[in-house]
Amino acid sequence: MASQECNIYDIAVVSPTEMLVCDFSQCKVNLVDSTAGGVVASVSVPGKPREICLVNERMAAVSVKRVKEVQFIRFGRGSLTLDRVLKVSKVICGITALENILVTSSTNPPCVEMMSMDGKVKYTVDNQKAGRGVFKKPFFLTSSMDGYIYVTDRDTNTVTMLRTYTDSCLQDIYGIISISSDKLLVCSRDKHSIVQLNTRTGNTTILLGGQDGLKQPYALTYCRSQRKLCVAPYDDTTHIQVYKLV
Repeated sequence: MASQECNIYDIAVVSPTEMLVCDFSQCKVNLVDSTAGGVVASVSVPGKPREICLVNERMAAVSVKRVKEVQFIRFGRGSLTLDRVLKVSKVICGITALENILVTSSTNPPCVEMMSMDGKVKYTVDNQKAGRGVFKKPFFLTSSMDGYIYVTDRDTNTVTMLRTYTDSCLQDIYGIISISSDKLLVCSRDKHSIVQLNTRTGNTTILLGGQDGLKQPYALTYCRSQRKLCVAPYDDTTHIQVYKLV
């Protein structure tokens, strides 16, 4: 739980006790330490940070609202520094890393792009290339352990890989994370739930809901070593909810 008020947009676990938090309202990325009880370091970014992903064990990449840039943040030993800024051709919403490739989503126009760490676009998937209206508002991305990319779309209520997953329990969906080679967890904000999606079968299961204290989950991350799920509720300025997965 963060000790200062902020508007959490995304989170990323960097160790069993530490996580990086996008503070949208304060235009900062915070390093939160659960053992210390709150924020131990902050770095300002030139805009409102939207989503964050780990590039390696010491570097994270951050997308910024209305800014055609990716911010690279270096972290370690209780400190954060802005390492470098990458200029890109579009405003980026979702961002994830797969080996030495950045994968990003944009809404204007709606598309997903794969690019090198120096910003060279290698591949683009948009509605024209897909041959149909696959995307409307692709916001969050995750990469799975077997190398696939999954995208949540707020307006179509779908999760897209090379195929599309849809279900009545996926409503107003945002955050997404891969927890195994065939399981995704998705934030279904309107349903106040975390939905587990089996990518092999397409089946969905409500993993957590209102009975577990969830209200409008927006972003999430997962610590594999401790099997802990961290969830940031929509428009909750003070709390990150932590659940133990069994």
